[in-house]
Amino acid sequence: MTRTGSSMPEDRLKQLRSGSSKDIGPFPVLTDSPSEIDIDKFNNGRKYFQNNVAICVVAMLCSLVSGFSVVNLLEPLVFTNKSNTPKKSLKRYLDTVRHVALWHYGDILDPLSLARKSIRKVHSMHKSVRNHMVEANTDGRHFTQYDMSLVQAGFVGFIILYPEELGLQGSKSDLEDFVYFWRWVGFFSGIDEDNNICIHGLDDAYRICKQVENEIVYPALFNPPKHFHSMAKAFTDGLCLLSFCRVYTPESVIGFSLDMANKKRRHDLSFFDTCRVLYLKLSVFLLKHCSWFRRLANRLVESLVLPKHFDF
Repeated sequence: MTRTGSSMPEDRLKQLRSGSSKDIGPFPVLTDSPSEIDIDKFNNGRKYFQNNVAICVVAMLCSLVSGFSVVNLLEPLVFTNKSNTPKKSLKRYLDTVRHVALWHYGDILDPLSLARKSIRKVHSMHKSVRNHMVEANTDGRHFTQYDMSLVQAGFVGFIILYPEELGLQGSKSDLEDFVYFWRWVGFFSGIDEDNNICIHGLDDAYRICKQVENEIVYPALFNPPKHFHSMAKAFTDGLCLLSFCRVYTPESVIGFSLDMANKKRRHDLSFFDTCRVLYLKLSVFLLKHCSWFRRLANRLVESLVLPKHFDF
């Protein structure tokens, strides 16, 4: 997929890194929707996720496993000690996906909605972890504007970069609206305009996510930080608690992701991990080409990530 026509500077990543010295912003106090919002684009962006919820969740989980290799994103997870075992990891990341799903199925623009309460809670948790890390005298700054740019790229990057490969249903205009929706997720997450990767539309977001992939994530996978393997394994082992067999491993998820990105794998996979990659590819093929399978997968994922009672 080639993107052209944007007047933004090529090295967007350098521009975003200037946010390394700025903390996450306050939660916006709004009683009404921002006046400049295009409500039709916003709602269509939510609909794009709903129509593709199964593969969007898979894409976000693939980004998460690869994202463990980025030290800025890994250190807060290690510090909180809430995802270092399979059971704790499953709970943490199910809660994360449930928050994200709630933003798409609910209405973050409504100040009285559960979706607004959810995104406010996530913003509060980020600030709380940042403050505790400061109190503990950990090295460096955490949850900076730049870090939040990387978090935003983690959620939308795989979807933006590989919609055709993943079999996402919808037009380029629909994907543009999905990016527009995430502009406002960034707004409510305390990301300022200079570091909101979705603020200038799909082409610019694509360029940023491609730079993050090529210049940060891919090199980091070949030289991952200290706790990468233990955290990634806790996560995939946690996912396997939802299935009847060991469907996921860090190696298979990363192998699948690199194949989608048409990039060289880190190392040869074992026979069983090769089978796991083929299983993931078959699942994507069926989601792409079989409407009945896509509907079934969407309903199953919705039943998991949209529980009747989600306490947070």
